[in-house]
Amino acid sequence: MARLSLLAIACALAAVLAGCGGPEDAVAPPTPPPDGGDAAPVQVGPLLVRPASAAGFVVEPIATEYGPVSLVALHGSRISYLASQALLDRIVFSRGSGLDFDICVCNLDGSGTVKLVNSTALDEFPAWSPDGARIAFQRYRLGQDNEIVAMGADGSSPYALTSNTDDDKHPTWSPEGRRIAFETDRDGNDEVYLMYDDGSGATNLTGNGAADRGPDWSSSQSNPTIYFASDRDAGDYEIYRMPEDGSVQTRITYHVGYDVLPACDPSSSRIAWASWVQGTFDIMVSSGPSSAPHNLSATPDSDAFAAWSSDGRFICFRSYPDGTDAELVLQQTDPPYDQFVLTDNGVDDTYPDLGSPTMQTDRVIIGPAGSDWGGRNPIWTYSDAGIAAYDESGYRNFVRIAVRPEDLSSLDISPLSAPAANGFLGDGAPLGVLVEAAEIVSLREDAGRGRQSVLWQLDPLDATAAVLYFNTWTGKLVAVMTIADQSYPAGAGHRAAAVGQRFEAGATVTEGDFSAVFDATGARIGGAAVAVRITDDAVTVVR
Repeated sequence: MARLSLLAIACALAAVLAGCGGPEDAVAPPTPPPDGGDAAPVQVGPLLVRPASAAGFVVEPIATEYGPVSLVALHGSRISYLASQALLDRIVFSRGSGLDFDICVCNLDGSGTVKLVNSTALDEFPAWSPDGARIAFQRYRLGQDNEIVAMGADGSSPYALTSNTDDDKHPTWSPEGRRIAFETDRDGNDEVYLMYDDGSGATNLTGNGAADRGPDWSSSQSNPTIYFASDRDAGDYEIYRMPEDGSVQTRITYHVGYDVLPACDPSSSRIAWASWVQGTFDIMVSSGPSSAPHNLSATPDSDAFAAWSSDGRFICFRSYPDGTDAELVLQQTDPPYDQFVLTDNGVDDTYPDLGSPTMQTDRVIIGPAGSDWGGRNPIWTYSDAGIAAYDESGYRNFVRIAVRPEDLSSLDISPLSAPAANGFLGDGAPLGVLVEAAEIVSLREDAGRGRQSVLWQLDPLDATAAVLYFNTWTGKLVAVMTIADQSYPAGAGHRAAAVGQRFEAGATVTEGDFSAVFDATGARIGGAAVAVRITDDAVTVVR
């Protein structure tokens, strides 16, 4: 039921978001590239799967009576493409050169770019409204001044929020989407102002003689805070914060060199900003106002204009990876901190903001070279078979099962039965799955984007059967045991004759004639064994 529920939720959300007026080609996830096979892609929960041939291909749910993770076996035909789909932010940004920049939108991986505004003006600093239905930005026309403009998410119905002889710039939406903070020089110096989303009620929040610039609003509705940069202390720009009424303006960075353009993580209290480090700007990240910053981008290029993804997993910023044009770069905010250059087209791409999520390809796990984000290679180009894990939040794991081509038809994947009334249901005991084939060569597990897959090398054991135990909360492999061939009585060849289970609080004790026992890292921790105790995060040879 978890698979059907997730698919229904995903379809419903995609339909709702499409109705917000977003571009059509930014909503539908891309189809897998052709591979010469005759099979159409198959949607399996959050996964898009294409077998090399439809003939004999099996999508087989593995019943999980406890834990949030659903497991599904994919076998019968070689898998040539497997990608995870997810609700991901779109990127709104400025593209152009000189005094002609337009507002564009693209998917989180840089694909599906659509120009929303095609004018002769300089349109910069676009910002998504919290509901993803509107975009505010600053517009400059030659001989005039900067004004704040808002429009629909598809570029429709633009309307001016400010109209005066002063520079009004850098809009940022309040968490509830009814107000906009912005930078203006209408008092003779740069100040942070607040207005309603129709342009009314403009109020000066910072009110001092210094330059206060580049505001960004935290996402907390219970404790709304505005961050900004100011040179009020000895002319050195530092990051400050204040409540939405402008009272108690507090300095939070102390650094010799400019700290500007703060950006708040919608998912936590983290903040990012551009900091002048050794002759160039880098993106700094802090876990809170009083925490030491971490240099996230650390490139020799000028990195600025950071924007967080809604889930806090990525920061998008402007950089110069080829040394000439400004490009959009996406970087993971946690190790291994992978960077993806999203644009490369001979013009400048800058001022990104993330929001208005749609169903997109999150990762290509199996596929042709260069088909994952940023033109990178997926983990594998194919898989003989595999077991996928996912839950209501999306894709969790994939275990690749390698057999020889001539043995593909002999492959069988089935769950180890669990007694209906044994006191263990709901306490997180790991789930056993039996894999049988003429010979199992190896198992490999996805360790995450940018990480080397985990290997269980079974070829030297001439393994014809292996028991795999999965953590039903994470979908990760906990243990692998190969079954000695002699444990299969003639004519039986099934689990009932080789493996027995009993359940203890939070653990499974599995008994059988095992030729080898492996832990979650792929390391062999035991030879011949007759009893193994497995918990959600450990495996122990009992005897």
